[in-house]
Amino acid sequence: MKRFITIILGILLANIAIAQIPYKVITVNGEIMATKAKLTLQNGIEVKSDDNFNFLKPNSRAALINSEYGRVVLTETNAAQAFAKAAFAPAISTVSSRAASMTTLADLKGFFSGNMLIIDKLEQKIDASLFPMNDQKHFFVRYNYNNETINKKLQFNGDRVIINPDEIFAIDGKPIANPEQISEITLFYYDNSGKTPESILINSFRPVFVKTSDIKGEIKTIVDEFKSKNYEMIISEVYDYLNNFYGYMEKEEMEKWLNSNFELKKCN
Repeated sequence: MKRFITIILGILLANIAIAQIPYKVITVNGEIMATKAKLTLQNGIEVKSDDNFNFLKPNSRAALINSEYGRVVLTETNAAQAFAKAAFAPAISTVSSRAASMTTLADLKGFFSGNMLIIDKLEQKIDASLFPMNDQKHFFVRYNYNNETINKKLQFNGDRVIINPDEIFAIDGKPIANPEQISEITLFYYDNSGKTPESILINSFRPVFVKTSDIKGEIKTIVDEFKSKNYEMIISEVYDYLNNFYGYMEKEEMEKWLNSNFELKKCN
């Protein structure tokens, strides 16, 4: 009988422990309050998994993380089960990578597709034998703004094409008022070396431009939470978060950014 009571007590204590797991808030879209803690969720604060959450704005969501139990995306529809699922399903990297070496047209089409995260700006290396860049040959993007078609030549550095939102979203040298309204841009390659100029369609994609200053606090929360883990686990968590919450970012590019901002690099 005593043994039975001990087992039951152990199970109850384990359930209580699971119900009170501390999670760090990575980011919040909208406004959510933890009613027990009487806190409005924001980057860096800690809340317990057994708290109750009041979604003060429609479609609000938050990303939270615990180094042992994984990452949770909290929404009004999943608030009752989100933490229970996380407890049994630690975060695992499931994001497939796109080709980082641009050696074929198919590589370019595959890379510049879907939601694409660009922190500050992107400098992407492209095989110069496939798409050389000079005064007569270069890439450009096209988008619609205020019912007007805008074409913007992309700058380049040797064999690297540069996608800089400060340059793309400027008309006659002046920044456009609401660049966030532009949900899609189309990439072309322009060749004016022959008798007839030619524009080659590469692909349309949805750029997600963010600045380091806007996202650094979110990534710091993940890095700090996983500081006792190995490099690969930290990279996996950051990579998953960025890809799932913002858009695709090439892994090598992400690692360079992490090294630059957090001195995070692989130990040999």
